[in-house]
Amino acid sequence: MKRFVPAVLVGLALASVWLVATPGSAAAHAALVESEPGNGEVSDEAPQEIRLSFTEPPDLSLTILEVVDSGGAPVPTGQVEGVPGSNREVRIPVEGLADGVYTVTWRTISTADGHITSGAFTFGVGVALEDVVPIAPGSSNETPPPAALAVAARWGLYAGLAILFGAAMAGLLALGTEVVARPWLLGLAWLLAFVGVIVMTLEERTAVGVPLGTLLSSDAGGKLVRLAVAVNVAGIAVLAVVLRASTATLIALAATTGAAIVARALGGHAGGSAFDVVTQSLHLAGIGTWIGGLVWLVVGVRRGLAPPAIGRFSNLAAGGLIVVATSGVLRASGELGGPGWFLDPFRNGYRTALVAKLAVVVPLVALGAVNRFRNVPRFSSLGPRPLLRTVGAELALAACVFAVTGILTGLPPKGSEEPRNVEMQGPLVATGSDFATTTRVRLEIAPGAVGPNEFVADVTDHDTGAPVDARRVMLEFHYPLRPEVDSTLELERADDGSSWWGAGTALALGGTWHVGVLVEGSSGSVEVPLLVTPRTPGQRIDVSRAPGQPDLYTIHLQNELQIQSYVDPGVPARTNQVHVTAFDAEGNELPLERTILEIAPPDGRPFQPELLPLDPGHVVANVDMTPGTWSFHITAETKDGDVLSASFEQNL
Repeated sequence: MKRFVPAVLVGLALASVWLVATPGSAAAHAALVESEPGNGEVSDEAPQEIRLSFTEPPDLSLTILEVVDSGGAPVPTGQVEGVPGSNREVRIPVEGLADGVYTVTWRTISTADGHITSGAFTFGVGVALEDVVPIAPGSSNETPPPAALAVAARWGLYAGLAILFGAAMAGLLALGTEVVARPWLLGLAWLLAFVGVIVMTLEERTAVGVPLGTLLSSDAGGKLVRLAVAVNVAGIAVLAVVLRASTATLIALAATTGAAIVARALGGHAGGSAFDVVTQSLHLAGIGTWIGGLVWLVVGVRRGLAPPAIGRFSNLAAGGLIVVATSGVLRASGELGGPGWFLDPFRNGYRTALVAKLAVVVPLVALGAVNRFRNVPRFSSLGPRPLLRTVGAELALAACVFAVTGILTGLPPKGSEEPRNVEMQGPLVATGSDFATTTRVRLEIAPGAVGPNEFVADVTDHDTGAPVDARRVMLEFHYPLRPEVDSTLELERADDGSSWWGAGTALALGGTWHVGVLVEGSSGSVEVPLLVTPRTPGQRIDVSRAPGQPDLYTIHLQNELQIQSYVDPGVPARTNQVHVTAFDAEGNELPLERTILEIAPPDGRPFQPELLPLDPGHVVANVDMTPGTWSFHITAETKDGDVLSASFEQNL
């Protein structure tokens, strides 16, 4: 045993040096600063590339850029690549853009904290300025709100590291080694941190929507690997303390837990500079010394700790509080652009969460002052009860601080500050029920266009209409002609308690999407299938009307391709034939490999009728039509693999 412990300490020291010295990615919430072409910009010449500049370095391996034309058809592009000389810019080559309006949807991951941002913008080539409708500023940078499980995971990580670091500091400088030699408490603290890292990783994989191996091999995933290794190394130090509590093993615990704190700072908002990393690391270490040490003070007092040791801890906690306050002011000023942020404290979610954190910290500091200036000096006469009562209240407030911190670290400090106000025709609404007709879902999608959207799902009992007591609701997006863009989005319970909410850019392409709403309850799960067709901006349509003839809709697509469609005879209260034909640039019929026609009747559920082929590029569907406005969306795949997408409405 005597040989084992020194060997372990040497290994821990080397591992700690590696963890601290290994460079981490420096970024946090990569928000879009500008793009070339700009949002709403019109040029006479087609760009050769599309370039995006972010506030922080994006992870190239997890960055997605999609370009669609006015009909929603994807534009062929090259691979996303970095811009030489800048780690905050990406570009994607595009060639041969015809005159028209284009929409770019993007999603990226910060290489440091792994948070997702997404957005969209439009530009035009060879068109009039009024033909291009810019994406509203508030929807150009979107960060999904932190998931409840991710917040709980960060709470466990912070609480576990604080208790472990507090054990080392309190044991070395105030309370003595015997007080902190509590295997069950040390083990519980390490388990909290370890489970926190694992859940954070799994939640990150879910949010990013990539395989676990892809995430861990990326730059953004590397910080999770580093943090997991650091926590595991700290676990070895915990074992050493359990086997033999001594000055040497507590120094090892302080070093390895400190390395884990630095690893977390490198993977959070502080990752932008070395100064911020040092400041944030000191902030977390101060919290561990002060709050984490309180846990061990309770243990010591309950075991008859002498007043001198309590006085030493009071001085240690006061030092930790000074470090926390100083570093906290520096961090808040750096992230929010100076101390003037308090003049507008509720401008965004980050500032609101910071105000909530301060609202809990102030009474926490007040309780600490009561202990230091009243309970500790009078410990001999008052006994342990007043001290323990106050410390208990401090720990309860500290638990709230860790929870708010878990929310805070999942929000962008400066992003998403503009009001989200997108002028559209109104949200898309899709309704449906499961096969057994037990559950009904109403899904509202706003603004309902290609690109960023908010999703609100009302899940009710099919017969009674009462809200379903669901434990989990998830959307599964499937695009029949391009399965590689399929994705999932897990919804969170909304504030009203009866609906579920989420935001994302899953509807990145124009066309008909199959959306499966997975509802998990206590007795099982059901899936409700829906059809959703997002609107495409800037689509140019020519309508030819002639007496005695059906209205002919010509939708102009990229590369001078066209889709023509008409409803024959265009008379309600009878069966009509919906014709769809594709044409190439020379006006010849364009053979199609596959065609999907989605029709939305007035005040009814969208459906896909059976299509009958008349020619290689011409299909027809027989539909019974009622009076009102009907919406039609065509998604077709050519023999060359190109996807065409077109929409129009007709009033019967």
